Amino acid sequence: MLAPGSRVGPYEVLTLLGEGGMGAVYRGRDPRLGRDVAIKVLLPDSARDADSLARFEREARAIASLSHPNVLSIFDYGDENGTFFVVTELLEGQTLRTRLTNDVIEWRNAVDIGAEIAEGLAAAHARAVVHRDLKPENVFLTREGRVKILDFGLAQTDPFLAGEDTGNLPTRKFNTEPGTIVGTLAYMAPEQLKGEAVEGTADIFSLGCILYEMVTSKRPFQRRSGAATIAAILKDDVPRDELAEAVPPEFQRVIEGCVEKNPLQRFQSARDLALTLRAISSSSSTRIELLPRRRATSKSIDSVAVLPFQNGGADADTEYLSDGVTEGVINKLSELPKLKVMARSTVFRYKGREIDPRVVGRDLRVRAVLSGRVKHVGDRIVITVELVDALDGSHLWGEQYNRQIADLVTLQEEMSQEIAEKLRIRLTGAEKKRLRKKSTDNTAAYQLYLKGRYQWNKRTEESLKRGIAHFEEAIESDPSFAGAYAGLADSYLTLATNIPLPPREAMPKAKAAASRALEIDGALAEAWASLAAVKWWYEWDWDGAEAAYRSAIKLNPNYATAHDGYAMLLCARGRFDASLEQVRKAVELDPLSRIIAVHAGWPFYFARDYESAIARFEKALELDDKFIPAQAWRAMALGQQHRHEESVAAFQRALESERIPILLAMLGHTRAIAGQRAEAEMILSMLAEQARTRYISPYDIAVIYAGLGDRAAALAKLQEAYEDRSAWMVFIGVDPRLDALREEPEFAALAARLQ
Repeated sequence: MLAPGSRVGPYEVLTLLGEGGMGAVYRGRDPRLGRDVAIKVLLPDSARDADSLARFEREARAIASLSHPNVLSIFDYGDENGTFFVVTELLEGQTLRTRLTNDVIEWRNAVDIGAEIAEGLAAAHARAVVHRDLKPENVFLTREGRVKILDFGLAQTDPFLAGEDTGNLPTRKFNTEPGTIVGTLAYMAPEQLKGEAVEGTADIFSLGCILYEMVTSKRPFQRRSGAATIAAILKDDVPRDELAEAVPPEFQRVIEGCVEKNPLQRFQSARDLALTLRAISSSSSTRIELLPRRRATSKSIDSVAVLPFQNGGADADTEYLSDGVTEGVINKLSELPKLKVMARSTVFRYKGREIDPRVVGRDLRVRAVLSGRVKHVGDRIVITVELVDALDGSHLWGEQYNRQIADLVTLQEEMSQEIAEKLRIRLTGAEKKRLRKKSTDNTAAYQLYLKGRYQWNKRTEESLKRGIAHFEEAIESDPSFAGAYAGLADSYLTLATNIPLPPREAMPKAKAAASRALEIDGALAEAWASLAAVKWWYEWDWDGAEAAYRSAIKLNPNYATAHDGYAMLLCARGRFDASLEQVRKAVELDPLSRIIAVHAGWPFYFARDYESAIARFEKALELDDKFIPAQAWRAMALGQQHRHEESVAAFQRALESERIPILLAMLGHTRAIAGQRAEAEMILSMLAEQARTRYISPYDIAVIYAGLGDRAAALAKLQEAYEDRSAWMVFIGVDPRLDALREEPEFAALAARLQ
């Protein structure tokens, strides 16, 4: 213990403020500036422990990297004759834990405290610092009313999120080994408990637990034993009854959105969370009635999930109609910037299921759920819709439409506008005009379009070809139908990148269709996104593609496919931080999309952070454990970690479902780097045989040769891939499977030609 009057460096010790397991905190004075400070000193036993010393230094570095009014400020760090110390600002007040010993915190005050914590976390996350031990003991309430986040001793610095030079990424690791559990049990996110890699969403989970505790005086998942607490965090829903009695629905929904088990379904940004809390705070000047649990009828609804409309007829061939009407409503509502609309691929996971709208609302974090039923009888169509409050299950609105099938297009526009009104959204004149805008006046063309989209969504080679036929028929019926051209573009794009078709055969057709769609309707977001995909996958016009994606997103901020495509482009360019931001937006809009969940792992994979990538791919497998892209990318990441046996086994499981050429090529590369030359060469022979009857990308052959160490053959195949504009050439700059070639002048020249 330091005596009053003693010195640590230039600082004078005044009095002991407190002592913990690792160190002691003193009130001190900086005589040079004439100000009082806090001096945290590492105790001698801790100073001799390498882990404790590393944690102490890590906290100093983490705080020093931040400059924000809601984060404790650091002034100095040093070692005085074996005494390690940190000098910070001196805080007057109490910790949130001390405040909670007195009573619950009134919900409006809790909102304000939570907003300041979220703003501090946003600053930390922006500097790639994840706290990992957020709890009331580490939150300080100053006498001036300011909130400060303390104790970054368990903070994790993520070089990928920091946007560092990607050339350094292969040798960088997180501070904690995989499988290590760090944090305080009652506030730890499920992924922390599992010892998985964590990011900022883990801090958001902890903040959700703190928000719950502030307004109820109880920890949401605390149980009698540690084992029971762990089980509750991993499996139990947050207790809602006490929460519902303490806070208004808006705040309840925020807290529930913070403590989702799946990090992809939480708030994805502390900054967004802070803005949401500030919005609640600013609206709380008008009293919100807590009992009964009804909202004022004038309150608008800011988010909705449109569930797949049921096919009310006995004919399965009219399934396209119910699916198409659903998709049409989603697309129309998605154009409203004030409304968050869940994407098609997420809501269609509920197709054919009887499910409580409140469960959907909780799972997807939406305020309202729209369901419906479509019945086609002769020349008439009957559509029944119901809008339900997702918080309490109450009926908000319902309607039945009975019209001629020839009026389908008009009916869909009318329905979308009425739904928007019932959601109590104030529409501008331009937004009303957009909702009234018809895609086509030709009902036959529209039905053909719906059939085309129905086939496109199946994503098989045969269904895509059937879809193309429907889109072409729709265009023949109405040559000015922009949506049909956009569908045609999407079909050729999917054939070129997923099946694949020869790029020079499919991509020009995709571009022609997208361009024609935009000539007809320059405000069609889907067509801008399709054009963007052609520009970077095929034309290698990076800047043009970015501009097109930005146009798509501006026209329809709810279009998850545009955010996802833009994320892939940014990933290919090595801009991993920007890629993560876009893919997080895509996940927020489409949290149950299997392919977007896979793409959430791409920035980590290409940044060579394979452990974090594997964690994302495994989350995608939680959505569908047989989803081939998730299986394949996880297997690739395992191979890059030299876990070859696990990688090969994972590939073989995927190949049991479908023997896709690109999957064989991925396995071939893993066999090659595992030293299994004969097996890799056998796969080369198999692909060569398949190339006699179908298109096999030279890029896929090149990665196998690269794994075998045959640089000349690999470079020759990459040159072929360049000449036929193979889609995956866009990843030549970041693909780790090609790292063995990067010192070759021929490779560098080839990569430069794509930029």
